[in-house]
Amino acid sequence: MKINTFTNLAFRALIYMALRKNHLVKTSEIADAYFVSFNHLKKVVSLLIDAGYITAMKGRGGGITLAKNAEEINLGDVFRLTVEDVALAECFASPTNKCVISPACRLKSILHNAADKFISELDQFTLHDLVKDREGALAMHLAIDFIEVE
Repeated sequence: MKINTFTNLAFRALIYMALRKNHLVKTSEIADAYFVSFNHLKKVVSLLIDAGYITAMKGRGGGITLAKNAEEINLGDVFRLTVEDVALAECFASPTNKCVISPACRLKSILHNAADKFISELDQFTLHDLVKDREGALAMHLAIDFIEVE
């Protein structure tokens, strides 16, 4: 299973801000640090602002920062927010499902349970778990290399 780019960028942006606790950062700074599209990251940041995970300050000295403590940001919740559909197989994607064996297939329920377990595992962790003991210059390097973009 692979997380999508949007979810990946959400985790990366949150990690970046968590490593700069109580500092305003620019979206362009995060995009440059991770070598990702500013426009794509801007959409991610907008969703995270709307969901209350980060706060934005407009103006010359503005930027973004975490709106919650890292301990309060659950990875499973962020995953659910940023993933439109966890369809592991065609049969999950109703009404576009064209699989002729769907009505009698047992694979669908097995894959559905696997996806639930995957997300349940993420529910066990917070943003704090990703950044604890990673402050400083080495932490920035590790954060950049933390998650590989697809």
